[in-house]
Amino acid sequence: MKTRRMARGWRWAWLAAGLLAGPAWGYVEAPFTIGKVIEQSTNILVLRVEKLDKEKNLIVYRKVRDIKGTHPGEEVKHNIGRRGFHPRESRTIMAWAEVGKIAVFFHNGGAGETCIDNYWYQVYRGDWWSMSHGEPYLLRSFAGKPEKLATVVSAMLAGREVVVPCMVDGDKQALQLRKARVQRLRAGLKILDYDPKRDFAGWGAEEFQAITNMPGFSHYTALSRVDPGAAGIAPADFDQDGKLDLCLFGASRLSLLHNAGASLDDVALPVGEGARGADWADLDGDGRPDLVLASPSGPRVFLNQKTGFKDATSRLPPRSYYNLKAAACLDYDGDGKPDILLADGFSGLRLYRNLGAAPKTPAKPKIGKWYYAGPFDNTDNRGFAAVYPPETRIDLAQQYVGKNNQKVAWREGRFQDGKVNNLAMFGGPGNYNSVVYLYRELDFGGATVLPVSLGSDDSLTVWLNGNRLLAENVQRNCTPDQVTLKLNLAAGKNRLLLKICQGSGQFAFFFALKEPAAVMPRLFEDVSDAAGLGVGGAAGTLKGDHLAVADVNGDGRCDFLYSAGTGVLVLNTPRGFVEARKTGLSYRAGGIDPAFGDFDGDKRPDLFVPQRGRCKLFRNAGGGRFVDVTAKAGALADPVGWATCAAWADFAGDGRLDLFVGCLRTQNRYFRNLGGGAFADATGQIGFYQRIFNTRALCVVDLNKDGALDVVLNNEGTESAVLLGDPARGSVASGEAQAN
Repeated sequence: MKTRRMARGWRWAWLAAGLLAGPAWGYVEAPFTIGKVIEQSTNILVLRVEKLDKEKNLIVYRKVRDIKGTHPGEEVKHNIGRRGFHPRESRTIMAWAEVGKIAVFFHNGGAGETCIDNYWYQVYRGDWWSMSHGEPYLLRSFAGKPEKLATVVSAMLAGREVVVPCMVDGDKQALQLRKARVQRLRAGLKILDYDPKRDFAGWGAEEFQAITNMPGFSHYTALSRVDPGAAGIAPADFDQDGKLDLCLFGASRLSLLHNAGASLDDVALPVGEGARGADWADLDGDGRPDLVLASPSGPRVFLNQKTGFKDATSRLPPRSYYNLKAAACLDYDGDGKPDILLADGFSGLRLYRNLGAAPKTPAKPKIGKWYYAGPFDNTDNRGFAAVYPPETRIDLAQQYVGKNNQKVAWREGRFQDGKVNNLAMFGGPGNYNSVVYLYRELDFGGATVLPVSLGSDDSLTVWLNGNRLLAENVQRNCTPDQVTLKLNLAAGKNRLLLKICQGSGQFAFFFALKEPAAVMPRLFEDVSDAAGLGVGGAAGTLKGDHLAVADVNGDGRCDFLYSAGTGVLVLNTPRGFVEARKTGLSYRAGGIDPAFGDFDGDKRPDLFVPQRGRCKLFRNAGGGRFVDVTAKAGALADPVGWATCAAWADFAGDGRLDLFVGCLRTQNRYFRNLGGGAFADATGQIGFYQRIFNTRALCVVDLNKDGALDVVLNNEGTESAVLLGDPARGSVASGEAQAN
């Protein structure tokens, strides 16, 4: 390829100039998405610096692995020249170069782009690939560490959409100096045109930065914001690489973050709304954690497919309307399969029982023949309300007395699905003011939600397995798609019955399977009422916003606390869920996340309840009873401000659970467990007083597997954050705490 250097201070945009499309002259300054860069490259590989000569500006790389295509040979040599461009370009590259450093190399065999730490440069092939110039404008495509880029490229080639850090376009000098503001943009192999407004996912990079003003922590990174309505954090190792990943959720949006070690990278989910609750569990028994969301539009289920998440919401029991506030997974019936518990503002607590994974090769659907019986009398439209024998019992061998005392028997109907079928088959008066019943059997090999389309002339009534689903007393001509229904099929044979009442004129019906290829066996069934929940069950008339699951009474079954009213403890008994009485629990629910934790080491989960003003600590006395021990808990008895959430963790490493408390409008708090039911305020010792985070949810986990616990904060009105615990903090967290 021939290129021409333009005015000083401008650089060739390698791909934008048509590198891979063929020879081209001229300057084209246009940003590319990283998806376009990947698409235009024939080879992409990860390199490691093996040797270097900083006097001669030579770097010898060793291939770590191919990501796309196969690069010939194991050694890649780059000559970082000094002439013909700004000196800072070669200085930037050579200042970075050290043995062991990682780079990602994109090329088409003749020219290529190399990504190093927060910088790019262009090379042309030879025995030594020769650098032509730096490529800071590719920072608009990706700005970050090559280790992260390698993960991003692999994910995109696997078909996943991701979120990547990029520098903002506009100020070319800021780009050249690598000082432009960093934003996060959606990226994928289908996102080839550069549109930052459309693909914007938040501000800031995800890389960790060292901090010195918080003694309990070593590094900090900002996370994607999910406010307004920040709600919670759900950790899980969803890609099973041994590192915990995170789902931060809020009422308006959620953020799924892959733990790449040096960064937390956004992973796109096929959902365009937020969530008020989230939990992880292996729902389909494949050994991978799946995600359950309580979204504003209803429950959502995303099955973990290794290369991404598949929306399996259609495999939940259908309901006409939801007002969900919380979701949790628990094994209600002890069968080893996680069930789904939902808090709904209109229909009480709902329990969806896990039916088990569907077979990998679903049974071939058995769709029976149509049969019809008629005519029955519809004079003066009396047939719609009349109950003729087929409505009470289906027997295809049965004969009935129909209109004008004529004998009526079931006959096979040669009707075609997807077409308007004529029902005027009875001759003379039988084709007017008449009722006909239509029957068929459906077996999809398992519990299934089957969408169907219907039409009728005139009125239409539909039953499935004896349950009436629809009754429309109308006068109309039959056309396709007048009604769409979701048939909630049970495993095995299902009986579908239609009733068409005709006046005069056309006599017809329409039936079609709607998107039959998308139909999957149902994974859950609604057992709310049978399990003691629902509108008529435990806490059925209350409206709450949080669920906390624990085996409270030690019987091996999952109980739960529902933050509604003054707090409702629901016990899981052999006869179903039962609302516990005289539990000793009482608190102000709403906008808070109580946390179970065994602070006294007696193997029973105790309860901490964040409150505005003074929080509450309840000791588990056994048998579903709790005792308020706040007054004896030392510093926990003091006012803490506006507390919203909490997490138990042995942060001091002494075998006792300490307590983190998230607060609005004031600093978060850390209480060290001194033993004997007493706690000391050690907030200042770990540096929490340095900043007001405005925290709505927090969790304490070891993200980087260094043995030191880290703190994740989901914040309102500011960026969410991760604070990496300092493995060398020693006495900072575990020494004698001083009250602040």
